[in-house]
Amino acid sequence: MTEWFLCVYTRTLPWTTILRIWDMFLCEGVKVVIKVALVLLKFGLGRPDVLRKCPTMYETLEVLRNLPSDVMEEEFVVHQILRLNLTEEDFTKEHRRQVEQLKANQENGSKHKGR
Repeated sequence: MTEWFLCVYTRTLPWTTILRIWDMFLCEGVKVVIKVALVLLKFGLGRPDVLRKCPTMYETLEVLRNLPSDVMEEEFVVHQILRLNLTEEDFTKEHRRQVEQLKANQENGSKHKGR
């Protein structure tokens, strides 16, 4: 996903899809980048038969690097992004949850070092 986010999908998606996503990104902000990732994960890994073929991170990354072409088509990706029912509040709540989890992990880590 680092490659997806740092390169804003230029190494993954077809050019027409990239241009459309960039338009949305410039108009709506970074949340579009997250929504694209959710769509690609859902339709790349979201079937039980695919998940069974991915027992480790290596196989999972291979699937994500070789997504089906229909999943990467402009109209499909945009349609799925628009179907996602994620609000600003959803993003804020998840961000808070992740920050709290990070703090808890850091506190637990420092407690274990002090022993």
